[in-house]
Amino acid sequence: MSSLVCCCRGCIDRGDVDLGLTLAIYNYGFWFNGERGIVVVDEDKPVIAFIDVNGCYSIYARECSGCNTYVERLEWILGVREDLSGFYRLASSDPLLKMFSSRYRGWRPRSTSLWWSLVIGVCQQNASFWQGWRMLYNIVKLYNRRVRVDDEPILPPRPVDVLENPHLLVTAGTGYRSDTIVRIAKAMESGEVNYDRLASRSSIEIESVLKRIKGVGSYTARLSLVLAFRKYDLPPIDRWLKKIIAVVYRVREEDAERTWISRWGRWSGLASLVTTIALDAKPLRKALERIRSGKLVPIDNGSPSPTTLWRILK
Repeated sequence: MSSLVCCCRGCIDRGDVDLGLTLAIYNYGFWFNGERGIVVVDEDKPVIAFIDVNGCYSIYARECSGCNTYVERLEWILGVREDLSGFYRLASSDPLLKMFSSRYRGWRPRSTSLWWSLVIGVCQQNASFWQGWRMLYNIVKLYNRRVRVDDEPILPPRPVDVLENPHLLVTAGTGYRSDTIVRIAKAMESGEVNYDRLASRSSIEIESVLKRIKGVGSYTARLSLVLAFRKYDLPPIDRWLKKIIAVVYRVREEDAERTWISRWGRWSGLASLVTTIALDAKPLRKALERIRSGKLVPIDNGSPSPTTLWRILK
């Protein structure tokens, strides 16, 4: 277990970003309690930040020589410097996302490491929202990677942790997906897949590299573009979203991706993510019912959803 010391404290300029929404959506209770979030700034070193919804933070690491870099990385993860005005301008007149645009304008996607974004994508393969995020929860809990600071917060496992104990993936309920996660871990550890080398490349090039890993398809690769790189021009579109696009925009399902990219352009991937939030990631039949009844913003009725997950899985 690593012992960390406080390197720096301060408050970030949030601008119009709502950190409460940013920290809450698609998160667990052990990383957000409604008032304060734990953000993994660097999984390997490790570096973590405790940050309140008002923007005040404390950053902990084993060494403090890179404090300015850590703060910049924290701001990147929270998206506080990202200009999404173009996306919200398009969304304000869109029949599917205009209500979300009006009520959730302060939200920003919270970024993750490339490794963890790929694991998220794999766990969502052929799984419901609840199934996929329950798998991820089990993975974090079973590997139980802790750091020695405050109440010893838990971190996601690293690729090396997975390679040392791959059987825990099966225990976590990942089933056949465990083989893909192991292959991803090997690719990350060997340097075959490296974030720094990929970051400056185009979305198409990054997708091509990631898809070389057996079991990683377009959906998982493109979700990683959104979560790890903040590249939104290639949308992750699964069968769920394809059907929704066909119904909302009255096009054939085979034309869904082309329609989506034509409508959203450089924001296509972000729009895909937002759609899951707006419809509470409901199964397709219920999502279509929501669309027909005009219920196009998250509804907090106590059931698991991207906005309530942190209150349910702790």
